[in-house]
Amino acid sequence: MSSSKKGLITLKGFTADHETEIHLAESGEADRGVLWQQLVSGTYDKPFMVDDGGNRVMCFTIDGSIQSEMNVADPDALVSDYTRKMMAFLLFCPRPQHVLMLGLGGGSLAKFCHRHLPRTSVSVVEINPAVIALRRHFHVPPDDERLRVVQGDGAEFVAGMAGDGRRADALLVDAYDRRGIASSMCDPQFLENARKILSVDGVFVMNLALYESRRDGYLRLLRSVFGEPVIAVDVGWGGNTVAFAGPALRSRRRLAAAPSYARWAQAKLDLKFTKLPGLVRKYLRNTAPTERSM
Repeated sequence: MSSSKKGLITLKGFTADHETEIHLAESGEADRGVLWQQLVSGTYDKPFMVDDGGNRVMCFTIDGSIQSEMNVADPDALVSDYTRKMMAFLLFCPRPQHVLMLGLGGGSLAKFCHRHLPRTSVSVVEINPAVIALRRHFHVPPDDERLRVVQGDGAEFVAGMAGDGRRADALLVDAYDRRGIASSMCDPQFLENARKILSVDGVFVMNLALYESRRDGYLRLLRSVFGEPVIAVDVGWGGNTVAFAGPALRSRRRLAAAPSYARWAQAKLDLKFTKLPGLVRKYLRNTAPTERSM
């Protein structure tokens, strides 16, 4: 067993592809037969990793749902479409001093920001210690002066920041467990606290992996808390929607600059944003000030 798999039990033969391996954070004395049974029945209650030789994913169940994905040859790359779309907060806030993330997963967003935004401090709040225990297997760097991972409830952490008057320039929410989106993320009080902690040019970003009816209801809730605009970008085949809100989006100057920052992000960070600049331009056209209003 390689050092990168140290502290894990490896199970093979789950698929016809003999290269695929499942890795569980269990002691070497654990009964592999029992673990197989728990995986198949859906009663295994910890996150685990699946390697296919090229990519490594974090899962909570074996139904095909993926929590996070990493290219083993390029651990800092953003593999999942929704993570690349969440990074579009840079179109509205290109020089953030502090980025707060709720939900660690495999650390895709944290690793990307830590590598490519050297002047930005990143705080990540993850409620599940079993997720944090896998961080080194996803090459999440150790905590330093620019990165810290905190074990705790994201909603409570944001409430504490709101009470203390602390601020973040970007709040990225991707908090899911085996049942779906964390229930505390759907609480209007959480969104109210999230609004309070954003800086004057701050951006709120949320990954919404929800059925259409629930997604539309959540977008209405975002608009009631943050005001217009709330810009939602469909991810595509995965069914996710990434929503953007916050003070930065209420600045027409910042909105007008978003397409140029999209070109910068593509050139400097290899992030290609095609949908969001068009949605921004559409919003600006539809809300252009009239002579009477001026």
